[in-house]
Amino acid sequence: MKRKILMLFLSTFLLVAQAIAQQITVTGKVTSADDKLTMPGVSVRIKGGAAAVQTNADGAYSIRAAKGDVLVFSYVGFEVQEITVADAAVIDVALKTDSKSLNEVVVTALGIERNKKTLTYSVQTVKGNDLRDANQSNIINGLQGQIAGAQITSSGGSPGLPSEIILRGVSSLTGDNQPLMIVDGIRVSNASSDGTINRLADFNPEDIEDISVLKGAAASALYGIDAASGALIITTKKGKAGSMQINGSYKGFLETLGKVPEQQSLFTTGLGGVYDETSTSSWGRRFRSDELIYNNIERFFGTGFINDVNLNVNGGSERYNYYMSGNYRDGSSIIPNTNSDKLSFLIKGSAKLAKNLELGASANYINNNIQEGIVGGTSGGYANNIYLYPRRFDINRYEQPNGEPFYEYYDNTGADETVIMSPMWGVMKNPRITGTQRVVINGNLNYKVNDWINLSYRIGQDFYNQEFSNITVEGTPSYMNGRLRETKGNYKYSTNIFNSTFDRQLIKDLRATLILGASSEYYEAKTNSFTGENFIVPGIYSVNNIERNNLTVTEGFPRRRRYAVYGDFKLDYKSIVSVGVTGRNDWTSTLARANRSFYSPSFSGSFSFSELFENRSSWFGKLRASYAKVGKDAPIYRTNTNLLQNQGVGGGYQNDPTGGNLDLVAETTKETEFGLELRLFKNRLTVESAYYIKESHDQIITARVPLTTGFVIKAFNAGSLRNRGFELSLSGSPVKTSDFDWNVTLNAWKNTSKMLKFPGQIEVFPYTFGQPYTAAIAGSMINMPVLGIIGTDYKKNADGYTIVDDTGYPVINSENSQLYLGNREPKFNIGFLNKFKYKDISLSFLWDFRFGGDVYNATRLGMISRGIAKDIGEYRDQMMVFNGVVQQPDGSFVKNTKEVAADYAFFTNRYTPVGSNFIETVNWARVRYITLGYTVPKSLSQKLRVSRLSIELSAQNPFLITNYSGGDPEVNSAGPNAGGGGGSTMGVDYGNIPISKTYSLGLSVGF
Repeated sequence: MKRKILMLFLSTFLLVAQAIAQQITVTGKVTSADDKLTMPGVSVRIKGGAAAVQTNADGAYSIRAAKGDVLVFSYVGFEVQEITVADAAVIDVALKTDSKSLNEVVVTALGIERNKKTLTYSVQTVKGNDLRDANQSNIINGLQGQIAGAQITSSGGSPGLPSEIILRGVSSLTGDNQPLMIVDGIRVSNASSDGTINRLADFNPEDIEDISVLKGAAASALYGIDAASGALIITTKKGKAGSMQINGSYKGFLETLGKVPEQQSLFTTGLGGVYDETSTSSWGRRFRSDELIYNNIERFFGTGFINDVNLNVNGGSERYNYYMSGNYRDGSSIIPNTNSDKLSFLIKGSAKLAKNLELGASANYINNNIQEGIVGGTSGGYANNIYLYPRRFDINRYEQPNGEPFYEYYDNTGADETVIMSPMWGVMKNPRITGTQRVVINGNLNYKVNDWINLSYRIGQDFYNQEFSNITVEGTPSYMNGRLRETKGNYKYSTNIFNSTFDRQLIKDLRATLILGASSEYYEAKTNSFTGENFIVPGIYSVNNIERNNLTVTEGFPRRRRYAVYGDFKLDYKSIVSVGVTGRNDWTSTLARANRSFYSPSFSGSFSFSELFENRSSWFGKLRASYAKVGKDAPIYRTNTNLLQNQGVGGGYQNDPTGGNLDLVAETTKETEFGLELRLFKNRLTVESAYYIKESHDQIITARVPLTTGFVIKAFNAGSLRNRGFELSLSGSPVKTSDFDWNVTLNAWKNTSKMLKFPGQIEVFPYTFGQPYTAAIAGSMINMPVLGIIGTDYKKNADGYTIVDDTGYPVINSENSQLYLGNREPKFNIGFLNKFKYKDISLSFLWDFRFGGDVYNATRLGMISRGIAKDIGEYRDQMMVFNGVVQQPDGSFVKNTKEVAADYAFFTNRYTPVGSNFIETVNWARVRYITLGYTVPKSLSQKLRVSRLSIELSAQNPFLITNYSGGDPEVNSAGPNAGGGGGSTMGVDYGNIPISKTYSLGLSVGF
């Protein structure tokens, strides 16, 4: 028996050895048949087997195969080739362009993949490499200039400050105007609360494969009641077929100060030219030669250092794939005592459980901790206090040797306490700390019933805990006995999606695709926060160290549930004519039963006219048109009147002063879009353009109501607005040789908005309450741009000339303090991306151009009020003649010739109260990033026992050319969704922390 077993083992061993001996190493190079250039990333696999590899950067491959095996070469946009292995050990292949697939596959709503050639609406895709070249930790910032129609605004250069993205203009006056964020088919939160960073910044840009941007209503219609602002469809990386690959990288960043407002250095503290040591205004006498003048802006801001480490492992075969990554990023910023650290892990994989059954899953863990700055000029805003701080004081003199606060001046003998203290005290002693732990899980199951029926189910959950803490230590002005603010919240988004897809050739040239599906979403949050003042025992910063009657406690339990059913039907005739119809019905818990059903239809079509010509393989042309109606859900708990818990002893409840409204309906957006797509010179030049008209109705507005109703304010549907725009995207390869590539992408767009209707009792709609100054506010008026600026101006005559009175000073229009002053939306935008590659050297840079659009420079208003603006040093007490006219007794006007002084009284009484003096039409040209890379030749990297080694130098925001008089004109003083809809304070400059210039050095290695 033992002998038989031994013989069987030896026979098996010899057969295996013989099979191995018959295998050879097949090598070769893959090129394009059109231009003879090498093709990296081509899949090479053995037909019917598990072995598979990809060509490297030089188009070369190496794979073990036996004689008779069939090698399959495939690449998107090219015809698949199969070659049988014979005796030759070298097989070179030239792939031909697939005339049936000039366009790539893109991911659209609900994760549905479409051939872009037959797509009937606008979708723009940003590749992960272009996102990584931008070297931005916040994914939204990395998209700046790369999407036609996207207005992206950063809130400043400090850790934790949010950014905002708006597609095709504002569609809601009070709701969130940012697009839906979808990661691997599952909705995730992009919330930003209390001026903190938006949650999309939690995700690691190195994990992103690509981002499809659904800008129009037809593209996002399958998201129904949440589709009014478009969607970002983010696809993360997955494992590549072949042996395990290990990739690691390190990047070190150095941050420096960007453009800031300038201060005058001629006058010291005081008023009316008289020195006053108790004043924080700089309207005093001139500085004496023996007095020190501090450059407090430069002394405050410093240099930031950031470390970023990435590691990923991936691999797979025809039956399975896996991708695992880890990222750690920490560092400081240009603002002292601010820092951040983020740790994230992603595990993702899929496997074919059976011939027609595939399972996929992913889990993403993020731990993000930020000690942050404060957005704009809000209470305690760092930059605003620095810009206003008198230059006779040293900003770094804030603490005594014993740790007690240092006051430049302190007087508590009067009714009001008078304190002059360096803003550095608040930065160093009163930190704002936000900690977030987040888990995003995703599972999907796909079953292919037969060749034309496919069933899929996806489940996902985005869950995060967020804790916010702000300690104000004793000795801080306004809170001399200290204050503590803490907020804790648990947030959960749950999603279930089921799709059934029927895709069949009805007749020879006609193909039909039908998708029927259903989804459910559930959102809940549990928040509690408290604010307490006056610590019982100094130095112990705990809620237990505050008396109960000095505490304010609030709790929140918002919840929302939605269900939806939908369908998507598409007909395609020979890839020449495509028509599509979608319909989705949502039921939402935020509206009363009679109004909670919302239907969203869309109709679209395309005509590929190039298919009618004989030489269609070398070019492509398509016209498309679409119409869709989508919506925006009502805020949670606006239909019923809520009970508020009374604070202090006795407790109890009272009605919320905001009354509920059972008649509320969802906001509605209707959009019509026309587009043209061209691909010329064998795909060397691509042109995509779109024109759209978008109207949004039934705006949900909160306004004051008569007190006889029992409430102070109430939400109701009123108001309509419109956006019109044009988008153009050009991309191509002007030069392409065996050693040198030059690729360019130009995105240009223009959006024009108009407020169409308000309810009768409202003349001006302010976007945020508690704006910086009454001279001007961000708001809207009928028949004016939605993102307007409303405020005061000088009195004008019929010809538009400023009226000057007998004293020689201009007259303020006191009869109407709500005049239209400007439009915060740019007139025209251009993003221009260039990518060069010469052998192993690569260079990419992105120019961003803005033409027109106004910025409300409230920072300058505040600095002039305090007498510290640069203008004061140039014009104070100078004699001048105001350009205007003087009215004569007979009613006629003559040119003003009277010379007057630009003194303290003028600036205080006739200049700062006039909002039009602080509206600036802004143009800029800036370089968003420059990235220079060098890949070590393979011959050298192999000696180092690595498969790839590269070095990278990069700079973010290194150059800015602008006519703006203040700091960086890219401003959003209160961040996204502050007191109103997205874009509410875009274009309002009020103590913004400047956007920093960043320089980085990186090293990446692959095994």
